[in-house]
Amino acid sequence: MIVPEKTIAFYSLSNNREYSVKDVSIFLKPLSNTYKRDWFSSKFYKCLPLSIGNMQGFIFSIPFDLEIKWNGGNDPGDLNILMKNSENYKDYIHVTSGFGFGIFTIHFPIILKTPPGVNLMTISPPNFITSGITPMTAVIETDNLKFTFTLNFKINEINKVIKVPANSPIMGIIPIPRYFCDSFELKNAYDIFDKDTIQEEKNIVIYHGKLREESNKLGKYKHDGSYFKGEDIMGNKFLDHQIPKEQK
Repeated sequence: MIVPEKTIAFYSLSNNREYSVKDVSIFLKPLSNTYKRDWFSSKFYKCLPLSIGNMQGFIFSIPFDLEIKWNGGNDPGDLNILMKNSENYKDYIHVTSGFGFGIFTIHFPIILKTPPGVNLMTISPPNFITSGITPMTAVIETDNLKFTFTLNFKINEINKVIKVPANSPIMGIIPIPRYFCDSFELKNAYDIFDKDTIQEEKNIVIYHGKLREESNKLGKYKHDGSYFKGEDIMGNKFLDHQIPKEQK
């Protein structure tokens, strides 16, 4: 199975049932269609990195209410899981305790396949907050994978009932080229560029900072928008600049 570029294909593990995109959207949705969050004020959206961050990858949600309590022990039985009103979704999602150490696992009924050389990485859902839960980061070779993978979460509050309302985004999933992240290394800029080039860049950064500080003191904030417009303080345009469609 060679999946086309920019595609994540899915199929059911069951021979008795297949799932449509509509079925899968009950628990897995792309973030590319919105940059908004319910808890953001209008000021947040003036920060372009946050808006772009909100749109990365996919979010996984549980279609029923979930309550979990951990007593602090390291055995799987030390985690109490209550899936509320989940009868209609028993073929979709189930939650278990298998690792111990306050970790719960979500199982879902499809296999995800990516193009050659593309992994899927599980992360915290971008700027969605669930108190008491830390999504665990994992990287899966979903181009090679021929079985399902699971989503894992660490409870970080002891003897407290953690409530996850139905349809709350609980995990982020992003496609990344294999070896891409781990191929980078830190280097001193002076080992790459000449001093004049670095000084020119530094001068622009310092000048921007001074103008921004002065205008902010006056309550004008006029120099905060250059990055949003895709240019530096001298008016030099970025070679490639991303803005959410709704904000253009």
